[in-house]
Amino acid sequence: MSALRGSEHEALPRVRHLPEKEESRKYVRMRRIFVSIVWAGLVLAMILPSGRTARAETVRIGVLPVLDALPLQVATQDGLFLEQGLDVELVPFQSALERDMAAQAGRIDGYFGDLVAALLLLRSDVPMPALLVSYRTTPGHPMFALVTTPGRKGATLADLKGASVGISTSTIIEFLLDRLEARHHLPRDYFRRVEIKKFPLRLQMLATGQIDLALLPEPLVSLNVLKGGSLAATDGDLNLPLTVVCLHERLRPQFPAFRAAYAEALERLTRDPESYRELMVRSCAIPAPLTARFPVPPYPAPVPPTRTELDDVQDWMLDHGLLQARIPFERAVALAH
Repeated sequence: MSALRGSEHEALPRVRHLPEKEESRKYVRMRRIFVSIVWAGLVLAMILPSGRTARAETVRIGVLPVLDALPLQVATQDGLFLEQGLDVELVPFQSALERDMAAQAGRIDGYFGDLVAALLLLRSDVPMPALLVSYRTTPGHPMFALVTTPGRKGATLADLKGASVGISTSTIIEFLLDRLEARHHLPRDYFRRVEIKKFPLRLQMLATGQIDLALLPEPLVSLNVLKGGSLAATDGDLNLPLTVVCLHERLRPQFPAFRAAYAEALERLTRDPESYRELMVRSCAIPAPLTARFPVPPYPAPVPPTRTELDDVQDWMLDHGLLQARIPFERAVALAH
């Protein structure tokens, strides 16, 4: 014990003579580390675009399983939103009604939908302006068509006066039917309109001959043709913005980054559409008989609808009692900057 205590006492002077040097060295090391961290933070702030944060807020976008939403699926799958500093989550809905209820309840931060639905949400004080048109009618690439039952295959519009047509009223479908009738110089009562809200039921009633015509979107149009129906009229030459992507007004600082990611998705779809066939089949509800050959459609540039286009839809909605007053363009559309 004495030897041990002696060794302890012999060690003490050495411990007492070193603290100042050790503390000094430790302080210098910590100061260097601190300065390095500060400089790293400054450099990172200069490299990253303004508005980009390490832990970005998750932006929840409500989508439907339809072709118009494919660019959103591409941007998410390929990490294009993340490259722009955005954390985007696509929230799937099976119906526009479910999506709209989620928007009104604040459960989503944006959505994909048609212009009529977008304006109805704005009317309900949901501040989600249209950021860009996701699909517009394109010659040679119709998205909606007036199709016949197999029993009336080959019938022209002139043959179909008084025919029953399955539609959903007070929606973009009724708007399109009105525009198709005007385009072909048909009176408003040319067809006998039958209310059938859901597309699958509309297709089934058409296939079984319970209705003569139906206004359907792709790929159900192509599926009906495959089963023996035919096209009576399409939206191809109407030049209308059908669907839009809308984001909450509070996300306005992120609008440019969102557009940039979306534009890159469009470029990739244009450059190599077939590489996204599996994604299209999986996310856009392509029927099994069409999975190998249904074409990836062309998509418009990511710009908002014009004032004239918005006025056209609002005029129709005012005439049908869906709006009581016009929604200002600046409130309805997120203008590009």
